[in-house]
Amino acid sequence: MTTSTEAGRVSRRAELRRRRRRNRVRLVALLVTLAAVAAVLFAVYLAKNAPAAPGSEREEVRTQRTLLVQVQGANGSAAASALLAHDPEQRTGAALLVPPQVLVTVPGREQLQFGRALATVPPQGSRDALSDLIGVTVDDGWVLTTQVLTALVDALGGIPVDVDVPVVQGQTVLLSPGAQNLNGAQAAQFLLYLGPEEQEQARLARLQEVLDGLINVLPRTREELTAQLATLGPRSVSTYEEPSALADFLLGLAADDEAGQLQYDSLPVIPIDPGGGVQAFRVDVPRLTAVVDRLLADSVPAGVREGGNRVLVLNGVGTPGLGERVRAKLAPAGFVFVGSRNADRFGYPTTQVIVPQATSEAQALGERVAQAIGVPATSVVTQEFGTVADVIVLVGADFTP
Repeated sequence: MTTSTEAGRVSRRAELRRRRRRNRVRLVALLVTLAAVAAVLFAVYLAKNAPAAPGSEREEVRTQRTLLVQVQGANGSAAASALLAHDPEQRTGAALLVPPQVLVTVPGREQLQFGRALATVPPQGSRDALSDLIGVTVDDGWVLTTQVLTALVDALGGIPVDVDVPVVQGQTVLLSPGAQNLNGAQAAQFLLYLGPEEQEQARLARLQEVLDGLINVLPRTREELTAQLATLGPRSVSTYEEPSALADFLLGLAADDEAGQLQYDSLPVIPIDPGGGVQAFRVDVPRLTAVVDRLLADSVPAGVREGGNRVLVLNGVGTPGLGERVRAKLAPAGFVFVGSRNADRFGYPTTQVIVPQATSEAQALGERVAQAIGVPATSVVTQEFGTVADVIVLVGADFTP
C-alpha cells in the first residue's frame, strides 16, 4: 500500500519530469529559431558579398538631375549659361558656369562658340553640345530672355548682390561697388557687364552673384513658385511639361543653398586664338575631369571615359538633322559623339560603320556601334582614316531614326 509520503514523492518526480520535458521543448524551439535566424543572416551576407555573375551587375540608380539655364540676349545667343544640378537623395547642389566663348561641336554643325549655338540651332542642340563637351548628361533646359530675367527679379522684389566693380556705360556709372539690392534692369546690367581689361572669369563671377541672389529670394513654397514661373510668358521656355516640375528643381536647389551644400565652379578653359580678333576658349581637360568628379560625378554616363569610343558621323544622304538623330542613339550606349558633317557626296544607299584596322578589337567596337544605331553587323567595314574619332558612321538611306 502506498503511503501518502511516497505518493507525494512520486507526484513531485512526475512534476519534475514534466518540467524537464517542457524545458527541453523550449530549448529545442529556441535552437531552431536561432538556427533559422542564422541561416537568414548568412543568406543576406552571401547575397551582399558574393561576386555577381557576368552581365548581372546591379546598376546604381542615378539620383542627380541637371538643368542647363541660359539667358538669351537680343541677338539670340546665350549671354550667360550655367549647368545646375540637384540631388534630392544626397541633398546637394552644384552650378557649373559656362563661358559663352568656349568652342563646342554642335550635332549637324561645325565647331562654334557655345553662346552662338543657341542662335544657330534649337535649344536641344546647345544641351547636346555641352553634354558632349564635358561628358555629362544634361537632362533639362530653361531658356529665358534678359527681359524675362528682369521681370522675374522685379516680381521678387529685387535680389541681394555684392557689386564688385563700378558698372559703367560710357561716362555714366550705372552701379557703384558694394552689397546692395538690385532691381531687374540693374541685375541684367551687372550680369552682362565686362569692364575694360577684364577677363571672362570676372563676368562668370557676376553670373554666380546673380544666380545666388535669385535663389535666395525665390518663394519657398511649391504653389507660390509655380504661380510665379507661370507668369513669365512665352519667352521663358523649359523642357519641363509643367511649371511645378521646374519649381521643384529650383526649390531643391534653394534647400541645398540654405544647408550650405550648393557648390559653384567655372568650366576650366584655356584661351586660344582662332583668328579674326575673336576671343575663344577650349576646355582644359585634366582640370575639367576634376571639376566634374567633384560636382557632377553622378551624371557621367557609363562608358564615356573608357576610351576607344569616340564616334564621328558623316551625313551620306543630305537629310537635315541626321547628326542629332544618330547621336541620340550613340550617347545612351556610352559612346562619345565628336561631331557630324556632310560626307564627300550624298546618295549612299546603306550605312557603313568604318573602323581603321582589321583587328578583332576594332571589329568588336564597330559591331557595338552598329548595334547602338540599329544597323546590322555586316555594316562594319575597315578603312584607314585620319581623325580623332575611333569609329566613323557614314549614314546611308537605310538608317532609321
